[in-house]
Amino acid sequence: MSKEIDTRGLTKLGTLRQLEIFMSIARQGSIGRAAQELHLSQPSVSMQVRKLSEAIGLPLYELMGKKLNLTDAGREVQAAGEEIFGSIESLKNRLDEMKGLQQGVLRIAVVSTAKYFLYHVLGPFCDEFPGVEVEFKVGNRQEIIARMAANLDDLYIVGEPPEDIDLVTHPFLPNPIVVVASKKHDLAKRKAVSWDELLDQRFLLREEGSGTRYCLEQHFDQINRAMPRGMTIQSNEAIKYAVMANMGVSMLSAYVLFDAKEMTQLPVEGFPIMSQWHIAHLRQKQLAPVAQRFLSYMLEHGPQLLPMARIQDNISAAKSGRWNS
Repeated sequence: MSKEIDTRGLTKLGTLRQLEIFMSIARQGSIGRAAQELHLSQPSVSMQVRKLSEAIGLPLYELMGKKLNLTDAGREVQAAGEEIFGSIESLKNRLDEMKGLQQGVLRIAVVSTAKYFLYHVLGPFCDEFPGVEVEFKVGNRQEIIARMAANLDDLYIVGEPPEDIDLVTHPFLPNPIVVVASKKHDLAKRKAVSWDELLDQRFLLREEGSGTRYCLEQHFDQINRAMPRGMTIQSNEAIKYAVMANMGVSMLSAYVLFDAKEMTQLPVEGFPIMSQWHIAHLRQKQLAPVAQRFLSYMLEHGPQLLPMARIQDNISAAKSGRWNS
């Protein structure tokens, strides 16, 4: 026999929405950052948490200067909130299992270059499971890491996983970084190009926080060379068009060049820089069945669904310096 629930007692402790807002404040340590995360105004966030505090009858946090600290009551509410929302997530997962994965939400966030190949896998997955709703976010590496830290998604695709976040990572695809230029560039017909010959060229570079920029910074740091200066552009597509217009040279993932017939790889010493694509999730994340299924689907069927022959040809060309031979 199920136990009768005192719903009147529950309403005296506030609403789930108020608790959700408070949990964001506790996690972010800031009303402003919580408002940004929840896409609400700061006054609205403050008002809802004030109502929750009034319903409970105790203050939940205190401000000391600009620092927000939880009270003892606030820490108790935070712990209870983690249990409540954990139970709700577990219930959702069990219901998804009962539905046989015919429905569910897959939340996946990827660095921008990964979009060039992910659709080869995501499309067939959605065809096989048409009831699955996909929330797909694209950003640079810094933005995706911020989403990891806030536990906003199920799965992430990145080039170089961050070391300060506890992740389960699965490498699944190589990612060569090559030097590219317009076919009209003076160096385009050269069989070999030294790095010193490039130093007087205008570089078109991804912005700070992008995965490509991070990989290049790590590489130049390891070989004790300074990162070249140049024009910063916040889009692979914009860089492609600028390179094709012969505005300068760039260093990009080889995947960006699949259909760029007006561009060529320069045979530069030390290139390509080989990195690896990873699909990852937080180690403590209890993956919903739909996310677990997509992870397995990606690792099992990815090599058959991705244009691997073309990818391998491009990687071989990148390594040999004969991109357009």
